[in-house]
Amino acid sequence: MARRRRRGYKFTEKTQSKRGIAALVLAAASVAVFVAVVVNSYQNRGAGSMYLGSAGVSSFILGVVALILAIKSLKEENSFKLFPYLAVVCSFLITGIWAALYVVGFLAL
Repeated sequence: MARRRRRGYKFTEKTQSKRGIAALVLAAASVAVFVAVVVNSYQNRGAGSMYLGSAGVSSFILGVVALILAIKSLKEENSFKLFPYLAVVCSFLITGIWAALYVVGFLAL
């Protein structure tokens, strides 16, 4: 038994969650778009174009889709939970950041 642990063998039927990986990729894409939008808006001194705003709204929707997909992937049986948990945390944070940004934008009017 000790030999198996040293070599790192795992005798299990579990697989990586494909939904969890997809959700993590979508959340990472939303983070990348957020960074690009913030950098572009900073370079234009806050005077962003309509395309910049539509990229932000699309990224917010992408974050919500990633959050829903990540929550669904947590309910899968016989799968490892690393990617689904990472996806839930990442997509929840980016969706919250986008929502807070929009709320602050509406209150500033």
